[in-house]
Amino acid sequence: MSIRYEVAERIATITIDRPEVKNALGPDEWRALSARVDDADADADVRVLVITGAGGTFSAGGDLKTMPERLAEPRDVRAANLVVHAQIVPRLRELAKPVIAMIDGACVGAGLSLALACDLRIAATRARLGAAFHRVGLTGDFGLLWLLPRIVGPTRAMDLLMRAETIDAARAEAIGLVTRVVADDRLADETYDYARRLADGPPVAQGLTKRGLHRALESELASMLEWEAEAQATCSHTADAYEGVHAFLARRKPIFRGA
Repeated sequence: MSIRYEVAERIATITIDRPEVKNALGPDEWRALSARVDDADADADVRVLVITGAGGTFSAGGDLKTMPERLAEPRDVRAANLVVHAQIVPRLRELAKPVIAMIDGACVGAGLSLALACDLRIAATRARLGAAFHRVGLTGDFGLLWLLPRIVGPTRAMDLLMRAETIDAARAEAIGLVTRVVADDRLADETYDYARRLADGPPVAQGLTKRGLHRALESELASMLEWEAEAQATCSHTADAYEGVHAFLARRKPIFRGA
């Protein structure tokens, strides 16, 4: 299997397992990734999703070895296929569970698009990230042209795309491309410590927070005030809110059950 799926401690992990080609992504991999995201969504016991790559690489992007046959497709077929495969991006953003990209090594091209579709990105010091599409005469896809300027701003997004160069993890953290950078040998430990902390959190509130933050990018303040009020009212009628308030008053750790 080129895409592995595992669940432990309420955390689902999707691993791109093609180290021999630096976890390159072709149509089969995109379909498999979407199916595994559906698995994580359907499993009520899963509270957090981690996406990563095997063999010290996140993903080198599109599979260039099989790219010639895709470039030869009729224009309308090529466009239609890309739209279908790219549905994983809104799927990840709509998933009512936090998604963490655990980034080691190369994270470029469509691999970067996948990482940016995640809510949080934790990178190893040796990670290198880049929107290198222009190196092969292509433009950004899989949501990159929409995601990148919203994460790093339009000027930096333009620079990253036009120069088509990779940047190191420290620079990526400085411009907000990744959430945090950790020592290479601590990447898995730090990522799963973070994931376990999120898994202990209130699922209803987390899902609404994620949805609200994405909605806020496209909404006016007045509209968001109303949406926040409705979301807060929803949270207020959960057992988790009752538990959280009473645990705080009792000075104990809350136990959130997702209801």
